[in-house]
Amino acid sequence: MKRKNIVIVTPALAGTDRGSEKPHGLDGMTASRHPSFPSALLPCVSRLDLQPAQPVFRAGTPPRYIHFVEEGAVRLVRHGRQGEEVVLHDARPGEFLAEASLDSARYHCDAVASQPSVVLRAAKADFQRLLVDDADFAHLWMALLAAQLRTARARIERLSLRSAEERIRHLLLSEGRGAQCELEIMGSLKDLARRLGLTHESLYRTLARMQKDGVIDRDGSWLRLAKDGDSRRMT
Repeated sequence: MKRKNIVIVTPALAGTDRGSEKPHGLDGMTASRHPSFPSALLPCVSRLDLQPAQPVFRAGTPPRYIHFVEEGAVRLVRHGRQGEEVVLHDARPGEFLAEASLDSARYHCDAVASQPSVVLRAAKADFQRLLVDDADFAHLWMALLAAQLRTARARIERLSLRSAEERIRHLLLSEGRGAQCELEIMGSLKDLARRLGLTHESLYRTLARMQKDGVIDRDGSWLRLAKDGDSRRMT
């Protein structure tokens, strides 16, 4: 997607605990770096810069925007009766947030940055207008939803696997790229453990064992199948 500078004037947020909102200007942010972001939405977006634990939205508030994770990570969470945090999804760069709530009267979960993050947002009214008036945008949106549904199904399949090694291998095979299924791990290993439905102790032990056995290679935040590893062992 070709990048271009755009000028957008948006009101600043006032009286809110959200991160700072920045309009796009000639000296500011240009187009989204992610090919999954529809170019038709670019003239409608503003940018939120968020620090860890800052919310994008709260449960009970009406959906007024559609949100897209440009950088960082945003958790969708609910809280149990004892105050415990239940993570519904850990959205990464290139993903829209809670798009299913656009037709609801209010959000049913919180969206909170889990690390320094950048979120793009467009007004719900602008988004709905594009769905009606722009057939190309509507078809692209359906394709994006289908891709996200496939990703969600893969996550459910992964969580049904019994062992930690099977879940790690499934993650690399389903989301990694290239012959070695290389994947950059965003956030901390504790974040990855939560994403895989594991305790962080179990994840640490399993990663160390897989690396020692020559199944995977680790290089900083990158994780990949070893060249001599047998990726077919997962069924």
